[in-house]
Amino acid sequence: MLSFNLPDTDSVLKQTVETRPKAVVQWLDRLPFASPADVAQQLVMALFTLNRHPLAEDDRATLLALYRPAVQRVAAGLEARLVEAGVPPHAQLRQAGALLRELHIEHSLGYKQVLLGLTQRRFGRATARHVAEAASHLQAALRDLQMACALTHTPPPAGLWQDLHQVQTHVQEADLADTASDDTPAPSLPYRQALLIARADPLRLSNAELLLMRQYLDRFAALATLVPAPVPGHHGFAIPVAGDVPPSHLPPEQPPQRWLDTDALCRHLHDSAARLRAGESPHRIGLPSDINVDLTRRLFQRLLKLWSSGVQRAFRRFATSGSNLQMVAGVSAIHRLLEQSLPQDSTPPGDSDSMSIGDVGTTQAMPVMVNATHWTVSNDSAAGLALSGTPDAPLNLKVGDPLAMGGSDTGGWALGVIRWVVMRDARQVELGVERLSPQIQPVWVQPMRGRRKVAPEPALFVPGIAALQQNDRLLLPRHLYQSGLDADVWHAPHHYALTFGRRVEQTPSFDLIEFSIFADETP
Repeated sequence: MLSFNLPDTDSVLKQTVETRPKAVVQWLDRLPFASPADVAQQLVMALFTLNRHPLAEDDRATLLALYRPAVQRVAAGLEARLVEAGVPPHAQLRQAGALLRELHIEHSLGYKQVLLGLTQRRFGRATARHVAEAASHLQAALRDLQMACALTHTPPPAGLWQDLHQVQTHVQEADLADTASDDTPAPSLPYRQALLIARADPLRLSNAELLLMRQYLDRFAALATLVPAPVPGHHGFAIPVAGDVPPSHLPPEQPPQRWLDTDALCRHLHDSAARLRAGESPHRIGLPSDINVDLTRRLFQRLLKLWSSGVQRAFRRFATSGSNLQMVAGVSAIHRLLEQSLPQDSTPPGDSDSMSIGDVGTTQAMPVMVNATHWTVSNDSAAGLALSGTPDAPLNLKVGDPLAMGGSDTGGWALGVIRWVVMRDARQVELGVERLSPQIQPVWVQPMRGRRKVAPEPALFVPGIAALQQNDRLLLPRHLYQSGLDADVWHAPHHYALTFGRRVEQTPSFDLIEFSIFADETP
């Protein structure tokens, strides 16, 4: 028996609801889709009133079919704005994220009423096709709400997974889970997509990676199949049917009642990554032709682990007593922070194209002062830690951003990288941080492309750790790295020339690379 948390009807809104399909079409055609936020506000209000107006399920389904393309179009516009959004977001991006979530909430409420009405019809019996279509649209709306929460780094609303699971159970019992029509996929497909999104640990993905993963799932999620029990020798994971919980990387305490077999999907991921590595175009292997190939390969490698056997934590984490630390994010901001502590005569290089190693140290405008933000350590481990805080201003923090971390009683700064980020409410931010190095130093890097030098740019020197057999490395802004490229480096008080070597790690914000020095002109 389906059970949804639905809004009560409101007689006050009755006169403001447009229920004539022709009038709704005309209104939708007049909406200014060039302004996604404005259109989203109007659609949210229209769906809000419609969801609180008594209406027969067939009439409601007809109206929602008219609204659905507009919802999808404006949601795509809002998502495009959120690709580069960080946490906490600026006011306009915060509004865009809130509108995106509200839009999908109201859209899903409409289809909950349709599906409930069809299954509880007193007179006559709803056709199997209509029930399957309503269930499919509802599962898709809930999946889109899940994605909106991931893009805005907010927890999913209570009841989301309970609704997803119970709708799937209902269509399975009615033998409709795999019933598709000409323009509507089977109800189990958006459910499988939601399971795979959750299993991918979306809070650990950048927004660009999230949207790329969704593009992949739109084309290939059908390769994953729902089965009642694990298939010997196949990849897959258990699905918790009861409760309001997504699939977990922890082994189930009891034999699973539902299992997602990902064997064919993982084989396709592996094959696609190999073909991209071999230089095949994305279009030839069924992927969008405009994707970032490097980003796609890294994402596929991660998804292959998460969708097959999963990734277990390497070190236990321990709760702390609320110790505090200071933090600065971003390569350039960390560079300015470290230079603030250098002697005043340790000036950065100039930006002349003809500058040689011996010319560094020329005058430049004083850097802008950097103020660190304060955070509380929630738990700690050998590899990383979790932080929480309520920053007063938008910081635009993103997964993959480098961090300088230091306690108030220490003089040095350690290097870390954001692995996940979530907003618990309008102000409370939580971060998962991996430690990269206990020390960092500011450097200026001037790549030499051909015979011409470009302007020097801030970067970070990461000292090696002999006990880990780790060499010295450079952390570069994302756009600088090119394998085998020569560069001049000013590393006070040293001046040297080096060649970029192997890339150790790549995120949307930086490249961590090895290097080899071939000329040292330190005075």
